[in-house]
Amino acid sequence: MRRMSRSLTCVLLVVGTTTVGGLDTQPLYLGWYDGLNADTAPTCNLNLASTPSKAVAVRGLASHKIDALLSVRDTFFSGPGLRPDWESQWASIQEVGKELIANGTIIGFNLGDELGWNCISPANITAAANAVRADFPRGTAIIWYNEAGFFGRPRSEIKNSCQEPVPDYTIPSAVDWFSADIYHMSGPVTGWVNMYPRKFYETYIFPNLTATQKALLVPGSFGSNVNHYPNGTYVCDNHCYDVMCAQDANDFYAWAKADSRVAAIAPWNWEGCPGCNGSRWTPPHTCCMDEIGTVDQPLARAAWAQIGKSIIGL
Repeated sequence: MRRMSRSLTCVLLVVGTTTVGGLDTQPLYLGWYDGLNADTAPTCNLNLASTPSKAVAVRGLASHKIDALLSVRDTFFSGPGLRPDWESQWASIQEVGKELIANGTIIGFNLGDELGWNCISPANITAAANAVRADFPRGTAIIWYNEAGFFGRPRSEIKNSCQEPVPDYTIPSAVDWFSADIYHMSGPVTGWVNMYPRKFYETYIFPNLTATQKALLVPGSFGSNVNHYPNGTYVCDNHCYDVMCAQDANDFYAWAKADSRVAAIAPWNWEGCPGCNGSRWTPPHTCCMDEIGTVDQPLARAAWAQIGKSIIGL
């Protein structure tokens, strides 16, 4: 996802067999990272809910069953650290979580987005993951956590957005699913998915997963009208993004189908994000913040719709 705080609601998941929430009989999950609505619900069956009530409410948007992951980011973290009262906050949430898992409303929890990049220490991320795992042993609930790709370098060079060295960054062993967002902004390139995100996963993620963990893929699926060099020459305008993201969507899906280590695809984003930087070269938070959602990208929208139908079996 982009480097800013937000409430998230849905992910597109291709999930292996598990005992959680009946997933052994429903191995495929579909959705969008940033939203579930009347347009996306017909090909979405997993929701990332910010509250228990939202986990319940989205079920009415589709004729098929929609499961959910409940966000617990704010339960554990405040700014770049653990909340002082995280233990009591988690004690309350986990009781609700047990009820929601028992009645089939949720199948697990989302720890948060880009936690390490946003200056939360590996020790604190691990503490949160371990707390969830202690109350929900593996096989009873899914724990997912998405990170930025900042750790894709020699350990001595790893720094977070606060420019603090993080040589001890690690994927918590307690999580079930892990992902890193790596976005394409330079225009259509044949084989880009294999050359960049897949190579990143092969180098920095897959070797560091345990036998019980899976990876998620987080394709960029958005556009921009401000992606230009400093002299104003476009790198990739909105139509260029549309062509690029449609091509990449099919390549990400082909990867996910062929690689048993991949548990999910969670494309970002559907609705658009006016406060996000859709440009590779325009400095963040300067002149030109526009990230156009897939809802306004006809080629990418059609590609993901077809992928969703294929996964769900429509």
